Amino acid sequence: MDGEYRARLYWFEDLEIGAQGRSASRTITEHDVGTFAGLTGDNAELHTSETYAAESIFGGRIAHGMLNLVIAHGLMVRAGYLDGTGVALLGWNNTRFVAPVPIGTTVRAEWETIALRGSTSRPDVGIVTDRVVLKRADGVVAMTGEVTEMVRRRPF
Repeated sequence: MDGEYRARLYWFEDLEIGAQGRSASRTITEHDVGTFAGLTGDNAELHTSETYAAESIFGGRIAHGMLNLVIAHGLMVRAGYLDGTGVALLGWNNTRFVAPVPIGTTVRAEWETIALRGSTSRPDVGIVTDRVVLKRADGVVAMTGEVTEMVRRRPF
């Protein structure tokens, strides 16, 4: 492999430390923010009231930080990364929301594999950790974090 993930089936044995991936872009919409607020019950005025948000340090409504994390993960899935071999999401660590994502902002996910290890409890899977960045179209990093997932090993 040449250090970049492309759309195809990746078994645990195909993954490499330092390999990178990049998703298609996606625009955060009014519907996204409203649906997330309704689903989670997080109806904070910063996300739901233009009048309130206009007077905030952001000058307008922004996406929830957790919505940004979910969007980053969804963009990785949309890119086909670990499609067909991913078994389970084990967790997100060191997640930081470092810049606002106003409604109407276009974002993309970028990731790099930073750790690989075999599973101690299941010989048929391995564990992969990727450093993930959600980047706005203007190049500003909005969110960073590390996601760990269980991935199938190639069958013998």
